[in-house]
Amino acid sequence: MKSAPLLLLLSLLIFGCKAGKDAKSSMGDGQIDLIILQLNDTYEIAGVERGTVGGMARIATLRKQLEAENPNTLFVHAGDFLYPSLIGTMKYEGESIKGRQMVECMNACEVDVVAFGNHEFDLKEAELQKRLNESAFDWIGTNVLHKMADGTKSFHKKKEGQEEHCPAYWYWTPKDQDGTQVNIGFFSACINSNPKDYVVYQDHTERVQQSMKQLRKDSDIILGLTHLEINQDTVLARQFQEVPLIMGGHDHDNMLYEIGKTRVTKADANARTVYVHRLHYDKRSKQLDIRSTLVKIDQFIMEDPAVKQIVEKWTGIADESFRKEGFDPYKVVARVDTPLDGRESSIRNQPTNLGEMVARAMGAAAKQPVDAAIVNGGSFRVDDQLLGEITEYDIIRTMPYGGKILEVDLKGSLLKAVLDEGWANKGKGGFLQWDKVRRNYREKWEVNGELIDEGKNYHIALNDYLLLGLDIKILTRANPGIIKITEPQANQPTDLRNDIRQAVIKYLAG
Repeated sequence: MKSAPLLLLLSLLIFGCKAGKDAKSSMGDGQIDLIILQLNDTYEIAGVERGTVGGMARIATLRKQLEAENPNTLFVHAGDFLYPSLIGTMKYEGESIKGRQMVECMNACEVDVVAFGNHEFDLKEAELQKRLNESAFDWIGTNVLHKMADGTKSFHKKKEGQEEHCPAYWYWTPKDQDGTQVNIGFFSACINSNPKDYVVYQDHTERVQQSMKQLRKDSDIILGLTHLEINQDTVLARQFQEVPLIMGGHDHDNMLYEIGKTRVTKADANARTVYVHRLHYDKRSKQLDIRSTLVKIDQFIMEDPAVKQIVEKWTGIADESFRKEGFDPYKVVARVDTPLDGRESSIRNQPTNLGEMVARAMGAAAKQPVDAAIVNGGSFRVDDQLLGEITEYDIIRTMPYGGKILEVDLKGSLLKAVLDEGWANKGKGGFLQWDKVRRNYREKWEVNGELIDEGKNYHIALNDYLLLGLDIKILTRANPGIIKITEPQANQPTDLRNDIRQAVIKYLAG
């Protein structure tokens, strides 16, 4: 028979072991697995290449598959989704759509958090506010602020009369089944390339530095969600080596760079691909392992029925409008094996093959042989590359605003001045694309292989927007250097000059 003191000692030992076990169970084993789904630069809800690649309905399916694998799955978007898109240029229920279709799809896909992209600010202030209010996901605004009549403050959503501000940094606190919890802090950064009077862009490096002071205190892991050029991302990576992963956008091409201890990843635009990051973290050793996989979004991924229904609603609205304008959106007009570059970073800074092709189509539509053709880079709103089967829809989304083709006789001196001004517009919509024009190694302008003769008259095809004098200030109808302007035949569908997009479609179809 055991003595009372011995029984008491055994009881205490048993209780102590059980209590220790229960405490350990409540805190977990200190290790946790997580998944982050990264999307960036998404403009087409139905996908591209005739819907065979990308598409928000396939993204929704992938999200569900990842959540089935691990409930601790976070869905992030690294910016640029409200604009540009062809559907966004249309009106529905009496007002401009401007990203409404994308927010509805992203809500249905259960996106968790986004960074502001520069194209979000293509919208007017009131339009952006509506999209913010409609979004079920969070926004991080580390270096972008809302300039209002009563001062500057963070952007915000309005929900049931209350303002929910978009924070400078954001937290995710996942917890697994055994009770292990980790605190992950995020910062964002947006490139200053779309100046608007209602937006204040702060220096993104300084703002990230300021945010890091608090994130270091509160976070087990700090991650970046950025919308910058890759060279800017790599600068951040070098400066903040404690950040193991920066998920970025803006460049439109998939890439993965290892900068010391920091990884920078970007997926392809329009959900051609996404990145899936699988993280394993040990809280005791503070060791983090990240496996990043680039996943192609194609026909091998089934479309989620609920999101597909939303996509079909919006594409149906668009299709009806296109057909009224005389387009067959799903008709294939050509197949190209070399990407036609309509990316904003290209087409507003240098001649591209897409710009040259459009200018050549303009010249082909002219009634008289032209010496050259020019079009402003701002007319191209696709911010993407066209590859594979090209449909009429692809042409419409490339140049959603259309416009007429004019034949203009002008003096060589004016043509040279126009080209000079266009060249000075690098980075802006007024940068010119052309056919039969060349800037030689001496930085002199040539037309058809010969230096421009300032005393000669030239017959040029150009889009009517250019004659408004908005992108090229000196190019107006009142300029005395313009000798003659030939307009297309009004209300004549066979005159391709009435719509630059029809001229491109005809040219590609041969």
